[in-house]
Amino acid sequence: MIKFIMLGLLMVCSISFAEPPKGYLWYNLPKTTSPKPIKKGISFKKLSYTDKDAVLRFYTMEALHKVRFTHKLEDERAFLLMQDYWLKEAALHGQINQKALLAYPELNFSVTHPSSSLGTKLYEDIRLKKETGILKHIASKNGLIFFYRSQNPIDIQQISILKSYARQYGFAWIGVSVDGQTSPQVPHSRIDQGEAQKLNVRHFPAILMVNPKHKSYSPIAFGLVTQDVLTRNMLAVFSKFQGGLDA
Repeated sequence: MIKFIMLGLLMVCSISFAEPPKGYLWYNLPKTTSPKPIKKGISFKKLSYTDKDAVLRFYTMEALHKVRFTHKLEDERAFLLMQDYWLKEAALHGQINQKALLAYPELNFSVTHPSSSLGTKLYEDIRLKKETGILKHIASKNGLIFFYRSQNPIDIQQISILKSYARQYGFAWIGVSVDGQTSPQVPHSRIDQGEAQKLNVRHFPAILMVNPKHKSYSPIAFGLVTQDVLTRNMLAVFSKFQGGLDA
């Protein structure tokens, strides 16, 4: 009985696979080749202005590099033609720019920031006067805390700078020594009792601006800084970094 079953299975298999199976897992399907996409060029006129500029710059540099290798007269001529184009364009842009600044003076930086020697001096005098007024106003409402190390030469040098600065604009200030010893050069100096850690001061010397009314503080400078840096930082903090003198 088993033999007959096996014989039947053999006959089925022989009939089923008399011809190679078609389409099994698509491995013998006829191969089709899709046509390659044809790249179509874009007209120079249809390019963006940025792309047009890039194309011209490419061919200019290509002409330059070409003549470096060929040393041919006609190749040098091609490069000179491209160079001449850029020189003429630069001159033309300069003329258009000059005309635009006269038509739209509000866009001319030199109107509000004179570049002549006389204009520069006048502008600087106006700026300093306004700057001094703002700094004195800041000093009337804020004080300074100076964290320092009494034996450090950098900190000692900063003392004289801060003294002069505070005297010029009227800042009240106190010194806090972080090394356990005060300096006689610092008025109203005291030993740090944890204030530096509380105010997150980890680098010295450090100058902080304190507003007693609002009980707020702002870092002004770390390390050895000059008076102009103090002024710049002071104005930036006062204007909340929105424009200094124009705040």
